[in-house]
Amino acid sequence: MSPSEATSPAARHAAAGPPGATGLPAPRSIAQRRADTERLLAQERHLWLASEGPRPHVVPLSYVFDGGVITMLTRRSGRTGRNLAANARVRAAFGSATDVVLIDGTVELTDPADAPAPVRARHARLPLDPGRVPDTVSVCLTPRRVQAWRNFGEMRDRVIMNDCVWLG
Repeated sequence: MSPSEATSPAARHAAAGPPGATGLPAPRSIAQRRADTERLLAQERHLWLASEGPRPHVVPLSYVFDGGVITMLTRRSGRTGRNLAANARVRAAFGSATDVVLIDGTVELTDPADAPAPVRARHARLPLDPGRVPDTVSVCLTPRRVQAWRNFGEMRDRVIMNDCVWLG
């Protein structure tokens, strides 16, 4: 084995043996990953949102999470707003390369002025002020599928929500 092969992620994983052995922590249960994910969603304030359009587009956005819906604001005429108006399917990414959370879902776009009081209250916690930026649209993401993992040992069971239902 060459020195570069010995330091590749695959070689390190193979050398580590089964999860929990020689440095890899034991995999978290799906219930623990759900709890960790919900805590991350409640504590963090930014995500990466990927939308589909003529070209794939990824943008960092501020968000608030109410326990079920992730709410963001963006400009309707911007690339993200245009992509979302044409295709409501998105992927949101949180965390780091060693603590990954990916959320696939659909978004609903609404005029912030027409939003019900609870949604307007969520808007007030975001940096983009719809009262000062006339082209603002509310983006409400309903998670349909959630994946979470920290290491190779958690890859096999990384799906922790499927079809809007939490697993485990």
